[in-house]
Amino acid sequence: MRELSPLEIVRGLIPGSYATSFGNPDAAEHMRQFVGEVRRRVPELRGRKGYIVEATVIEAVEWVADNVCKVLDYRGKRSTNYFKEAWLLECSHPATGRFYMVLDEEGNGDYGCWYFGFSLTRYKREARKLFRELAEEFEREA
Repeated sequence: MRELSPLEIVRGLIPGSYATSFGNPDAAEHMRQFVGEVRRRVPELRGRKGYIVEATVIEAVEWVADNVCKVLDYRGKRSTNYFKEAWLLECSHPATGRFYMVLDEEGNGDYGCWYFGFSLTRYKREARKLFRELAEEFEREA
């Protein structure tokens, strides 16, 4: 089976919103939905085990965010055992064209919970709206 590049994986997921988690009562359902949607959108990942699909996609998204994108906006909260962060990223590469990514990640070490969500779109206005909604959530929780 041919190994896909992070850019190929992300390109296959544009447009869409995805989320997965562990350590909470909904984690199994989050992963099932996440893996199912990824397998539907990126057929080359269909024959792999669910946890491999999940890890491969998360690694691809993180690689693209770190190497292809620039940060347009950021919100974050951190303490000793807790973090909640959101990024609005603008990304452009010949393999993908221009797109926007909104990342949403939260972890709680006291409870062993983690959440990772991301949205991919070709439209800056849509990405800004998604990020604004996350920022408003941050404000409500403050």
